[in-house]
Amino acid sequence: MTSLVQTLSISDRHSILDAVERIEAGTLQIVFVVDEAGCLVGVVTNGDVRRHLLQGGQTDLPVTACMNRQFRAVPVGTSREELLKLFDLGYIALPGVDAEHRLVEVYTRQLAASPEVPVLARARAPVRMSFCGGGTDLTYFFIDHPAAVLSCTVGLYAHATLVPRNDRQISIHAEDLGQEEHFDSLADLLAADGKSLLATIISVIKPSYGFDLFLRSDFPVGSGLGGSSAATTATIAVFNELRQDRWSTYEIAELAFQAERLCFGIAGGWQDQYASAFGGFNLIEFENQRNLVHPIRLEDAIRNEFESCLLLCNTGISHDSGRLHEQQREEIEAQDNQTDLLHASVTLCRRMHRHLIRGELHGVGLCLDEAWRLKKRFSSGISHGRLDEIYESAIAAGAVGGKLLGAGGGGFFLFYVQPQSRQRVIRVLNGLGCQTQNFRFESSGVTSWRAKIQ
Repeated sequence: MTSLVQTLSISDRHSILDAVERIEAGTLQIVFVVDEAGCLVGVVTNGDVRRHLLQGGQTDLPVTACMNRQFRAVPVGTSREELLKLFDLGYIALPGVDAEHRLVEVYTRQLAASPEVPVLARARAPVRMSFCGGGTDLTYFFIDHPAAVLSCTVGLYAHATLVPRNDRQISIHAEDLGQEEHFDSLADLLAADGKSLLATIISVIKPSYGFDLFLRSDFPVGSGLGGSSAATTATIAVFNELRQDRWSTYEIAELAFQAERLCFGIAGGWQDQYASAFGGFNLIEFENQRNLVHPIRLEDAIRNEFESCLLLCNTGISHDSGRLHEQQREEIEAQDNQTDLLHASVTLCRRMHRHLIRGELHGVGLCLDEAWRLKKRFSSGISHGRLDEIYESAIAAGAVGGKLLGAGGGGFFLFYVQPQSRQRVIRVLNGLGCQTQNFRFESSGVTSWRAKIQ
């Protein structure tokens, strides 16, 4: 029972005079009459007492003699919206009753704001599709040569949830991998050997509180969609949601690169982190002094048509992008013509960009084919007989062009297919044991929000 209920309630055994004294002692000019069980049976105001006295009544009679039995009560927990509407109709105070009609709360126009409750943070980051320029985003190339990558994000996400704790303990749950890590404190995490990617991200952020972290994904591991970068970006964003001075999108991408590439040691380029952080269609330029993300605004008709002509094909072959990037670097350093291939990739990327913004989608499809044939020359590990069979079968069935997403070796193919050839290409790919799927472009990058802990 709240203090306001104690102040404004009176037993049905008390007299009218007792009720008057209780009314005059308060500011609301009202009391609520309850029986022995605490159930609300009536309401008394100054007006009720005045009418009783004008009719010749005495003040030593029980309060039940003058109380109003036709009163308005509301269930405990009635929403603020409903209470405000009742107060706006003229009510000064409203009794709140439980299921047994016991008086347990009194609501007034001075409704307190909801108390602050614990919150959790959530974030999701989309994966990317790289159309052209992959490989030029490696630092050892663009430190001396300008590079560019054309990419977009799609509606497949890494999802992160952060639940702060009242102690210093840290619990990490990677749903897709079926892995859990537990640490008594951040110091224990920092001192641990063989940390996971998620634990490595936390060692970069160094939060000052304990928490439970949960991560799950909409895509398979080794898909070539930049999944590890999406997971890293989502994890950083979920911590960013609880910061007072939030990191910018560029800073999120840079922290993701630092955690994934430098601290955890996954070899690779820069494009995945920027694509997942910024989202949408982008031409991303990499130079020695700066990295710049240039958003591409496509007309709705171009965007919709492009989406309708693309087909995602899961080869079912997983790959190790880090090892492939290391192999590519070794072969580039060993062969003089590799730098020329990367320059050709940048030139092709800019040509594809022009085709895309002008809505020349058939030209984009042809560029995809050219990009794939060029990419295969980067490293001997990018393709093999099985992948070549899948690609050439799709082209023979009517696909205009396509490319393997990610570093190579497996994962997903992306094909550009005109509508009259789509079903034929799908049948051929399914016959080869591949799974095809539709998808939607995602215009937003990493997104985070807070929710109350229920």
